[in-house]
Amino acid sequence: MENKVPVYKIIRNIASNGSEYSKEIQDWLSISIENKKIYQDLQNLWMITGKLPERFSPNKTIAWKKVQGKIHSKKRKYFLYRRIGQIAAAIVVLFFSVWMGTELNTLWQVPQYTEVISLSGQKTRVILPDSSNVLLNGSSIIRYNNDFNRNERKVELDGEGYFDIRKDLSKQFIVSTSELDVKVYGTSFNVNTFEDDQTVEVGVKNGSVAIERNEKELIKLASGDLATFDKKSKKLHVQKMDIDLVSAWTRGELVFEEESMAKIIKVVERWYGVDIHIDPGLLDEELLTFKVKTESLQELFKLINLLKPIDYQINGKQVIINKP
Repeated sequence: MENKVPVYKIIRNIASNGSEYSKEIQDWLSISIENKKIYQDLQNLWMITGKLPERFSPNKTIAWKKVQGKIHSKKRKYFLYRRIGQIAAAIVVLFFSVWMGTELNTLWQVPQYTEVISLSGQKTRVILPDSSNVLLNGSSIIRYNNDFNRNERKVELDGEGYFDIRKDLSKQFIVSTSELDVKVYGTSFNVNTFEDDQTVEVGVKNGSVAIERNEKELIKLASGDLATFDKKSKKLHVQKMDIDLVSAWTRGELVFEEESMAKIIKVVERWYGVDIHIDPGLLDEELLTFKVKTESLQELFKLINLLKPIDYQINGKQVIINKP
């Protein structure tokens, strides 16, 4: 069951006869039949007891006393309340049987996440709870539930990461991005999915991975495959590539093969942690090819200047590039 609505909003919606958070609740209900069933169970409990707990504490004795209190509050309506009591008992049994299961138990537990941020100009190594190894490039974020490796192995990635996944045939490893999901059991691969980039790239070093979008498998990739997904056209292109070039950043290298100045500037900003202002006239269709390793920012611009004449000024974290 997928649930993205906080519990308090569902409770407020029921208590207000559907007037509060109406749009969010309707969207949530449209996701699945399970969500509709949960909402109905909660609504029934509200009608009988007049209350819904702010957080779940599975104490049947206390809950039953609350229901009985409502049932026997007026002796002169004993027979009517006896019938309501039978209905209420059935609802409470259903309510707690569902709650003690997986549906409402999940609803009331607020997920706890671990988030690792690799700042611009840095690389950060992350050892996941299953001993899988991830190297994050600059300006990248990885996020995972603290229940990671209990039932599934899933991480969310914004930015670029190189994954070396411990093999576990009982639990598939999933890298979730804004556009695609990458599913594996044990392999090494690179994922590039910066939010402000036009494409998402997945390069497989060892093993194989499956690429999915909206829970539908698009393609399986083998060693040496590089998949490029265009966010605008929604098209996926696959080619053979030396993945060592794709993952050169993990070895402290920047490799550009027929890249535009716009793409180069974007990568350089993340790599060195700087803010670059460039003359729009330099952002033409000319493509550059070069490789650098551990060079300073000054040395990098000297190299670019040999390929494409530029004037540049470096003032701390600020860089200005103009035509000569």
